[in-house]
Amino acid sequence: MAFAALSKQRGALFLILIIVGIVQSLCFLGLVYEAKTFVESGDYVLTLSQGIGVVSVILILAIGRFLERYVAEKFAQHYVMQLREQIFEFSLSLPASDRELLNGGATLLRLTNDMSAIRNWVVQGLAPLTVLSVWLLIAVTGLVQIHWILGLILLPCLLVTVAGNYCIGTFLYSSSERARKSRGNLIRNTAQMLRQFYLIKAFNQKGKEKRQFLKRSKRLWKHQIAKAKVSAFIRGFNEAALLGTLLVLFVSAMKLQAQGLISVESIAVFLTAGLYLLSQMRRLSRLYELWTLKQVAVDKLSRFFNRTPESLEGRKSLPSTSLKVKLTNVEVTHRVGPFSAMLEQSSRVVLTGGQGAGKSSLLMVLAGLLPLSKGMLVFNGRDSAKFHPSLWGKTVSLISPELPLLKGNLRENVFYGARKQQAEYTDKVLKLTGITDEELDQVSISESGRNLSDGFSFRFKLARALLRRPNLLLIDNEPALKDPKSISILGELFATFDGAIIIAAQIPELTRFYTAHWDLEDNIVANTLEQSGSGNVVFMKPSLIKGEG
Repeated sequence: MAFAALSKQRGALFLILIIVGIVQSLCFLGLVYEAKTFVESGDYVLTLSQGIGVVSVILILAIGRFLERYVAEKFAQHYVMQLREQIFEFSLSLPASDRELLNGGATLLRLTNDMSAIRNWVVQGLAPLTVLSVWLLIAVTGLVQIHWILGLILLPCLLVTVAGNYCIGTFLYSSSERARKSRGNLIRNTAQMLRQFYLIKAFNQKGKEKRQFLKRSKRLWKHQIAKAKVSAFIRGFNEAALLGTLLVLFVSAMKLQAQGLISVESIAVFLTAGLYLLSQMRRLSRLYELWTLKQVAVDKLSRFFNRTPESLEGRKSLPSTSLKVKLTNVEVTHRVGPFSAMLEQSSRVVLTGGQGAGKSSLLMVLAGLLPLSKGMLVFNGRDSAKFHPSLWGKTVSLISPELPLLKGNLRENVFYGARKQQAEYTDKVLKLTGITDEELDQVSISESGRNLSDGFSFRFKLARALLRRPNLLLIDNEPALKDPKSISILGELFATFDGAIIIAAQIPELTRFYTAHWDLEDNIVANTLEQSGSGNVVFMKPSLIKGEG
């Protein structure tokens, strides 16, 4: 795992568990010793001091059980909290290519179930094991004090119990693994189904999706039952082992008494102590089961943490010169390319191509959200492959359906990630996008901005992108780009924005601003423009360059 359960912060809690075990054991031994003295005295009347002592020991044992559970829970929750934070932080460090791994949060939900297994192990396994190990050690010492043969007999009985749990545990691991996989499939597919709620309703596929859900749910049920069968077998085996151990010790004690090596009173005290210890040892009947489930969870979490995160090395800023971007045979398998082009600080590029030509994918590449399969992308002479992840957000802003608005109020959305907030610049952005102070404070946004019209949504996304103060603004083919008000805003933006713009939409009203035309469908880049008699800008045929910019 990424960090140990027994870290410095939790070491003190673990020490408390050991102390609790020792104190409980000593109190128990004291109680047994007093019982032995009481029986051997033949005077079956408790004195006041003995009564107070017995009551005190009972209270201490009760408080010990309380502390054992409370401290164990605190230990477990602290461990799980740190693990949860690390999983979230690691998830954010994964490259864009791992986007599907997160699967809308379903993967994190499955990992949360794994953390629950770890928590259960700490509370119901590690803590009782720690306390009861101390109990068992002292109990064996007590048996040796009665007679060394009893202690010697106990050792092979314990070894048989441990070996039996280990052998059965291999089946428990495999059944737990299958159950976890089925649960993960059910969670993943259910999450996907709920994300496609509109599609299911529109095509009236409720019955089909219900049948699929029941099929996966039944498969999970079967695997859970199989796991329960192995788990129940372990419990039965442990019960038989504990009772068998007690029986062997009792028979041995009777033989020792018949030989005059121990007294009848010692046997009576031994049985009383043994029955109490047996009730405590039953708490360990789930020990191996909990450990196995924890181990399955640890293996899954380890695979998750073994994924390669984004490199945190590389340049965090570009030279303070005018922006120059060069694309050399950039390619994303089955999505883009190969494609080459160039743009500068004042470029206004229109990106065209038919459905599936790769317009959105190319913009995702330029925004650092989609890794290249081949080729090179260079900003101001620096290979983007050597960028620090934070450099993308400082240099490029993307407006795309892939980057929806967040649920919450408008102010939180517009200023999400805003950089270098200066009142004058912020006022210009809000004025350009037509966002008022009343809207910032009063507009509430549902998930992905579904309660907004396309025009409102685009204006808010544009303001959010501009407040990042990018050198390169990328605008994907948003539905609102046919809206007259959005087009008017873009016209002012194209005229005043101090940076490069690439837009993946053909808007006649913006043609006069274009300095280049990238056609992905025919892999053509046009960099020379000429004003036609009609006032429209025409891309000249001689300037078309195939395969390079």
